[in-house]
Amino acid sequence: MTNLLQRLQGAGYKTRLQNPFDEFWDWRLGIKTSGYHPGSGQQGDAEWYLHYAPTPYRELFRLFRLVNLGPDDVFTDLGSGMGRAVFAASWMGVRRSVGIELVESLSAKANENLARTNIKGRDVQFRCANALHVNLGDATVLFMFHPFGETTMAQVLAQLHEAREKGDAPPLRIIYRNPVCNHVLEQAGWLRCLARVEGEGPPISTARRYQATLWTTD
Repeated sequence: MTNLLQRLQGAGYKTRLQNPFDEFWDWRLGIKTSGYHPGSGQQGDAEWYLHYAPTPYRELFRLFRLVNLGPDDVFTDLGSGMGRAVFAASWMGVRRSVGIELVESLSAKANENLARTNIKGRDVQFRCANALHVNLGDATVLFMFHPFGETTMAQVLAQLHEAREKGDAPPLRIIYRNPVCNHVLEQAGWLRCLARVEGEGPPISTARRYQATLWTTD
């Protein structure tokens, strides 16, 4: 019995039963994104990351509409896990949808989802990499669910700003869910806060309702 429970732990069965809307959308997109992966390290470490817990689809679609996600956008998720936000953005018709994930096992599961998804003919990409080592210059919508601490956040923002200072990068909108390091964005000096959005969800959902902040370079 103990061995069975150990095998089931982290498989996401409890979450699927308690959050049928998310299970429906996984089925509709032909993917599996429910689950859990523990965090690692200490905030401030270059390789620190928060535990994996996917954002509910209902919340994703609401936030995407608030930033007017559309067919001209290049959507990038930093800390993309198994790829839920990336596939949701692709379903909404973005030009390209990209996931950046530090944890190899999660990135591998995202690519397994890419191989099986019902979304065909779309530009969807996953990379296993540190966000600091990725060129984000073509991103128009950046999604983050508190993926790293304030030191890394400041470095990522500095790189984004540098790319835009060169004059060849498009305007950027940022969706920052669970904005623990919101002060870093406030202090950056080149971002404007559009809104603070309280988390919502159906009563049956057990997902924590995190606040999100929305930002723009316009």
